[in-house]
Amino acid sequence: MRKISPQDIRDDFQKQLADLTNFYRAGTSALISEKDQSTLTEHSLLACAVAWEGFISDMFIGYINVDPTRFKQHLEDSFAEHLQTQEKSKRVFEAFGKLQFPAHLSKAEVQSLANNTGNNITFPNFADLEERSKRWLVKQHADNFKALSKPQKALVDAVIGLRNHVAHRSHRSGEAMNGLLAAGALHTTGIKRGANNVNNVGAWLKASPVGCNESRIEMIIKALGVIGASC
Repeated sequence: MRKISPQDIRDDFQKQLADLTNFYRAGTSALISEKDQSTLTEHSLLACAVAWEGFISDMFIGYINVDPTRFKQHLEDSFAEHLQTQEKSKRVFEAFGKLQFPAHLSKAEVQSLANNTGNNITFPNFADLEERSKRWLVKQHADNFKALSKPQKALVDAVIGLRNHVAHRSHRSGEAMNGLLAAGALHTTGIKRGANNVNNVGAWLKASPVGCNESRIEMIIKALGVIGASC
């Protein structure tokens, strides 16, 4: 059975980011209004965050498809834990049952076992992603996420926070976003906010930090590309 190529997933993600960068630059050049440019920037941020979410979900599925050893152990552990709470089921299984997995799990099988709703495998923050990678992926693959730098992990969290606030516009999401953008680990990335909160996300993202000739949204897209190549 042909296995998923993680490199193909990486290459597709890089193409999505390159296309998004070209779209953003063409759009901002064509739009005259600052407000319209800010709106385009927010939509570009959403597209960037969605691309990242899909990429990570595909990478997890791809890695499990390549080597399901750790994932199968996770499923066995979860099944055993469930049986401990179901006395009758536990007795029946111990007497007559046997949990056996095929040597190889297809993409469809991985998807249904990882998330039976058909949704992407998603993570609220990088810490959760890293923790899940240790439980679901073999060490060789999980270490790709672990090895990312603190600024890279903080940038992913910032993108998630930005995406949540642009999507929801709530007071709570705004506070969470500004908290993430104040992280000290972002200092070298160019997207750490200053003393003031970010209120107009689009205007802030399309602006360039002092000493830089790229907008923050372009810096984010480029940084995610570097992160994706390392995953």
